[in-house]
Amino acid sequence: MGAIAVLIAPLAVVRGDRAPVTADPVCTVRLGAQDRSSLWAPPLDRIVNLHVPEVSIREALDQLAVVAKIELSYSAELLPAAKRVCLALDRVPVGAVLESLLSGTSLRSIVLGSTQVVLAPSRAGAVAEGAVTNVLTPSARVVSSASMSRRASVLDRVVVTGSPDGAPQRGSPFALDVIDGATLARHGVGTLGEALDLAVPGVWSWTASAGTLSARYGSIRGASSFGVSAMKIYLDGIEVANPLLVTQLDPARVERVEVIRGPQGAALYGADAISGVVNILTRHDGTPTGAPVVQLSTTAGLSATAYAPRDAFVQDHALSFRRGSSSRSLGLGLNIGTVGAYVPGASEQRLLADADVRVARANAVYTGTARFSAQRANASTSLIFGGATSPALAASRTATTTPLWPSRLRAAVGGLGAPPPDLSGYRPPLDTTARVPLTGDSATGQSLSQYTVGGTMAVMPNLHWTHTVIAGVDGYRLRGLSSASLPTPVSSTSALGEGIGAADRGTLRLRTVGRFDVAEGALLAVTFAAEQALTRDVASELVNAPGYRPNGGALTPAVSSSPASFRLAQSWITNSGVSAQAMLSWQDRWYVSAGGRAERTSGATAEVQHAWLPMLGAAYVREYGPAVVKLRGAFGTGIRPARTLARGTSWMGRGVASATDGLQPERQSGLEAGADVVFAHGISLHVTRFDQEASGLIQPVGSMSTSVGANGRIVRNLSYTLQNVGAIANRGWELQATARKSSLQLTGTLSLVDSRVARTATGYRGELRVGDRMLDVPASTMSLSATWAARRWSFSSTATRAADWIGYDRTAIGEAVANTAHEYDFGGPLLRRYWMHYGGVTRWRANASYRIRGDLSVLLGGENLLNVQRGAPDNATVTAGRTLSFGLRSTF
Repeated sequence: MGAIAVLIAPLAVVRGDRAPVTADPVCTVRLGAQDRSSLWAPPLDRIVNLHVPEVSIREALDQLAVVAKIELSYSAELLPAAKRVCLALDRVPVGAVLESLLSGTSLRSIVLGSTQVVLAPSRAGAVAEGAVTNVLTPSARVVSSASMSRRASVLDRVVVTGSPDGAPQRGSPFALDVIDGATLARHGVGTLGEALDLAVPGVWSWTASAGTLSARYGSIRGASSFGVSAMKIYLDGIEVANPLLVTQLDPARVERVEVIRGPQGAALYGADAISGVVNILTRHDGTPTGAPVVQLSTTAGLSATAYAPRDAFVQDHALSFRRGSSSRSLGLGLNIGTVGAYVPGASEQRLLADADVRVARANAVYTGTARFSAQRANASTSLIFGGATSPALAASRTATTTPLWPSRLRAAVGGLGAPPPDLSGYRPPLDTTARVPLTGDSATGQSLSQYTVGGTMAVMPNLHWTHTVIAGVDGYRLRGLSSASLPTPVSSTSALGEGIGAADRGTLRLRTVGRFDVAEGALLAVTFAAEQALTRDVASELVNAPGYRPNGGALTPAVSSSPASFRLAQSWITNSGVSAQAMLSWQDRWYVSAGGRAERTSGATAEVQHAWLPMLGAAYVREYGPAVVKLRGAFGTGIRPARTLARGTSWMGRGVASATDGLQPERQSGLEAGADVVFAHGISLHVTRFDQEASGLIQPVGSMSTSVGANGRIVRNLSYTLQNVGAIANRGWELQATARKSSLQLTGTLSLVDSRVARTATGYRGELRVGDRMLDVPASTMSLSATWAARRWSFSSTATRAADWIGYDRTAIGEAVANTAHEYDFGGPLLRRYWMHYGGVTRWRANASYRIRGDLSVLLGGENLLNVQRGAPDNATVTAGRTLSFGLRSTF
């Protein structure tokens, strides 16, 4: 990302005319009142006082960057060499200063991130025809904001996701969201799921439950898989091996998170981008003076719970170090935290460490990234399913028939004999003497370690071409597989917790981008790319009897009276892809994009798989007075192979090599169209309509069998096979709005989704029927957030809500399994009897900070302030309750 930032200015133009030599200027006293900060996109809205003697334009820009604490990237050759200015400005937005300094040149400001600004050439010219152009000339007159042909807005923000080498968001034909690290820090976001729920419409991540570390996405524009729906995730351009295992974020170390929703990004990013792409870009900036800067923060608090004898203790500590300038920088970060047992026997520990480096030369930029994380979620026992694996739970019982519910919870629902207050309410436990030993999300908890290491080299030999090389390795080691994707609990004899998943993925990406003036006012950008990836996959695999392949796949036990047999299996998967893409822009208003990617995958299935992933899009952008209006539309196709690392490290990974033989890859294609309106006074609105079809979705389908137990009694067993469902229609609307006024900012998102079965595949034997809503997909999700900052105080608050979905009544399923006096049958269509409607869940968080003096601040935080522990995504999942924390942060 840093490489792209430095090279964008010379890349964006083939030729640039030098401004004519002007006479010595008279110092500017002030700028117009219309140049208030609300007109500018951050960080151009920062207020500065700037007093400099007669200097060159380049020296003035350098001093402005120091005062405003921003990074300016530009080509010095495009600045007027002989022009000199002097400035005497007080309380002026950075954007207004840049606008004045660059008047009469072909350069304009483009926002790259929370601290980075690129001065890139504009073919439309920096000044409208007939406008005043003698800014900072002897007459000392200043150009007004209205005279400029284009103002730097959110649409001019440079993005590296969905563009060949980093380009303004202005020409992107599809919806793209950018969440900067400062926003994440203000809202106290610590996970990727929280970041997506906060700011990205159409994407919903369920809050993680005790005992599991994997992410669980409820909707990414509807359903694109069962239990393993996820977007393809990159860390500084390096693909991560398993996107479901990327959860931790340290806001102090993140520059921004860029998100593409839908399959339109697959033409650039290839297989597994069926649902979209997330690119986590870490900081590679320096410090304002180049001197070392250290930031330390520590917080601790309590998490309320109705499922443990006492409230759980939580803590989080972070340390970061940074030094250097925009041409050479180094950064280090460390974050550790723990969560106590809000469910008996469950707790979590986590560690995240990373490092970054950047070196910029005359025509090349080199960046490096390293990241390591370790997490441990200790075993939890589901109170709803009545598991018996937790020593802490067993020790808390006074007798085998003692209810597992705490007395305060029994009183809250009117006693053990009272009915639940609503469909997702509490249920009384069953008699513990008649229970089968069952697990929660994992039998023995989960432990996970991940690493990423790699780098980027960007070289610009001339103004036409840029060559980029990205190389890196990402891997993980996981013990304990999650059963969250299954409708039923899993018996301890399934040996689920002993499951092992491990993978190492090496990726090499080569990219060449050319930019050419093909006609007056027309610019053509072409991209040629090649990618080679090699993955080593190690997983515990079910050993079935020779030749035993029911329903076309390996049978994996979930509830069984006898232990299953597993073995460690190693496989190598290779993925190759070549792509080409072109974007033609005309008069900085019309944009047409087209491209495609040819994909080849071997080792994932018995046969080599080939795919062609096309993309076609267009956009139109125009200024109407103080507003910028953009219309856009795009078509794309993405695929996910039947065998993926995400599926292999969940419960469905048992026997995945043989279970996926004969299954078609999951595929999604469709259209999106939308409009973006950005007003100069700080209001923006984004609307998107999508219509997509996902086919070949793979679902675990249950079947029942009987066997003779050790005591001669007949025992019923439940097992699963993987089957293609058919086609799913995903349609809906996405809305996003932002309003800024002085120190107050309001942001809201809304997503309306209709995800239904369009047709079923031949041979499918599951419970879904044509017209059914997809399970666990909310019909609506929304968020509303507010931030406010004063001289010493800052405050943020966010409310998120998911509403109206169909899911399993997991408490009823658990009761049926645990009650050995009655037979149960969860095979195929019979699971429909356990469907239920969920009304919704709302979560509210708030954070505040007060600067005591200097760089020392007090931090106050509140998570899940409504204290909702159950009801999402089902009535058996338990999450942490209301969490209140206190801490300190200091920079030195």
